[in-house]
Amino acid sequence: MGETMPMMAKISRKQRTASESAQRWLLWTATAIITCIAFETLAVTTAMPTVTRELQGEHLFALANGIALAAQLITTAIAGQWIDAKGVKPALFIGLSMFALGLFICTTSPTIEIFTIGRLVQGLGGGLCIVPLYVLVGRLVPSDTQPKFFAFFSAAWVVPSLVGPAISGFLVEQAHWRWVFAIVPIALVVMMPVIGKVLNMLPPMEFTGSLKGINKTIGVALGTGGAAIILQVLSGTESADFTPLTFIIIAVAMIAALAFVRPLIPPRTITLGRGLPATIAFRTFLNGTFVGIEIYLPLMLQRIHGWDPFEAGLTLTVGSVTWAVGSFIQARIVDPRNRKYIANWGAFFMLLGCLGTIPVAFVSVSPGFLVAAWAVAGLGIGMAHPAMSTHALGLTPVEKQGGTSSSLQMADNLGSALAIAIAGIAFALIAGQGTAAFVLLLSVMSGLALCTLLISFRVEPKVTTSPLPNEADPR
Repeated sequence: MGETMPMMAKISRKQRTASESAQRWLLWTATAIITCIAFETLAVTTAMPTVTRELQGEHLFALANGIALAAQLITTAIAGQWIDAKGVKPALFIGLSMFALGLFICTTSPTIEIFTIGRLVQGLGGGLCIVPLYVLVGRLVPSDTQPKFFAFFSAAWVVPSLVGPAISGFLVEQAHWRWVFAIVPIALVVMMPVIGKVLNMLPPMEFTGSLKGINKTIGVALGTGGAAIILQVLSGTESADFTPLTFIIIAVAMIAALAFVRPLIPPRTITLGRGLPATIAFRTFLNGTFVGIEIYLPLMLQRIHGWDPFEAGLTLTVGSVTWAVGSFIQARIVDPRNRKYIANWGAFFMLLGCLGTIPVAFVSVSPGFLVAAWAVAGLGIGMAHPAMSTHALGLTPVEKQGGTSSSLQMADNLGSALAIAIAGIAFALIAGQGTAAFVLLLSVMSGLALCTLLISFRVEPKVTTSPLPNEADPR
């Protein structure tokens, strides 16, 4: 990547920007959309132990959690090329509609199998929702204002992190878990007309991309998502049923996922090439590690410490709030000499937080220790996640930002889908052992956090005297 930086800097970057009024409307509308998605993500995490128990699908805990993210891999891969060719409106509206439909299926599902199908549809829609927002920011918002948008996007997790677990826990205990999945579809139906009006306020954008080769993209996307789903299905294997063949299938599926995803991400991402490739790899490990642990925290607190869904869900509040704090901290680090260390510090804090969750798997350790540890982990990912969005777009010519936005979302989804599968397999190996199963799971995830820290030292391109092609003021 470093060798190509001077060439990239010469690319013409004529960029249309929206009016200040339109930017404000875009900021609040995009934040509202992400808030709805974030609410459902947190609500699902809190409610899933109860859902799988009542639908008699506890062995499919990882699959029911992770299949939405695996499905997002498919549509996220297609979204970038589709948007570059056809614009943001079709992808955004179809995505929001499918997201709402999937949640409706979950709400009315009579079995864990139907529920899982609903999660699949929800994921397919979710993969089309975020990429358009990134593209709108990259094309219509000045580079010195983009970090503000990304900070708001991260902060959009604050409100649902505060009210999501409480509402979810209350509904699960006092009403029914199905109401957890019914709230967001109603909100999206109300928001659709507003979203349409805001998009009409924005200046016209020229999309000159081509759909040539999209069938190949669909094929590799299906291969990537399918491999991730196979891994999640294997996480439902009973501990006594693991055989050498099972481990061979796991290894083949993991290799297949990495092989299929290669055309969908920047070259040299898997080999951790400096600059943009390593940045995408970093986001894969960063988001995956965090999500892989987070979905199991309510389950551990309920099984090991006897907490109810409301109490267990509040643990997620702490991590989400410190995530927002971290995102605002990174937005105020202006000096490029200091910004280049944000990924290092963010990954370090997350590693400390992940390691801190392991002792809480023992009943003798106070759950309060978990709250403190998860606050540190949230601070770490909050610093690194939005900073890498700005960093990645700054390394990308404007006409290719759709592809980079897609790669960023792909990294988040791939990391989460694979990490959930890995965590589920580790847990399933000794699922009947209680504390030992959680210790193994959390230790494996902490190992991924260590890998994240090591990768963080490669996100900066090689030193060059030329400026980055779209270098942003991080304020």
